[in-house]
Amino acid sequence: MNTFCIPFFQELERDFELLKCTYCNSIEHSQKMIFFLEKKLKQINKWVKTFCFANEKDEIYFFKELKPSLVSKILYYKYILKIESTLPPGKKGKRKHYIKALNKATQLGKENREFYEYFRCRATYSDTNYFIRRPYKDIIRDHSMLLFFDSKISTSHDYQVASLISADMLINYLERKIDEIDNKNGTNNYGQPVNYSWSGTKIDLVELIYALKHAKLINNGNTDVKELATHIGKIFNIELEDSIYRVYQDIKIRKTVRTKFLNSLVESLNQKLMEEDS
Repeated sequence: MNTFCIPFFQELERDFELLKCTYCNSIEHSQKMIFFLEKKLKQINKWVKTFCFANEKDEIYFFKELKPSLVSKILYYKYILKIESTLPPGKKGKRKHYIKALNKATQLGKENREFYEYFRCRATYSDTNYFIRRPYKDIIRDHSMLLFFDSKISTSHDYQVASLISADMLINYLERKIDEIDNKNGTNNYGQPVNYSWSGTKIDLVELIYALKHAKLINNGNTDVKELATHIGKIFNIELEDSIYRVYQDIKIRKTVRTKFLNSLVESLNQKLMEEDS
């Protein structure tokens, strides 16, 4: 697409994953993430404001996949900051607070029912209407965000995509918080602490998820990859559903070895076996 754009988002994901690993409470963590992500958003907006895409396919990909992946994170952490900064004391109060927030989260992005269904179905037939930049006068003014709309850096629906993605992320977060309360401070049904975290990169885990799916090792392959990513993300405390398809595209365009992570797993296990044999 461009020598700036793709490397920018690849670097963004790497820095984002590293920053996520820094230990601090939810409020402080959210503040740090918002500061980092908004700085990145300013950079990409400055670039796209004067950039002309080579074709509609590239422009649609940017405004349907790339930019919403960034904006959704900002929205998500702003929701978290608001929820956690108003969290009442006591188990019952916290649970009620999270449930109320969860009920609101399930309604996010559903104001435009037609587009909500379009997005959920991964449809493409109206992409040129939704994700190509147009003059302000050509945009239907049915959304509050259009009060501040800049047609040079936005399309009519890229913000709605970000809103829907952030809602999915927020729902997962709130469900996890409620589960922690119900399971006595983060224990599972076996009474063991739930403290598993993915130590690799996001692209490594996506590579593994697609391998499991296409090898038909989970439900005989009869499962949606995004749904699978959501469940695995919960286990390893990492958000995947907002970028699973885009990360997979990054894997596909690798110029040398496409299955880097899977190959490294084989090498690591073989090395361990050889060490034990010697």
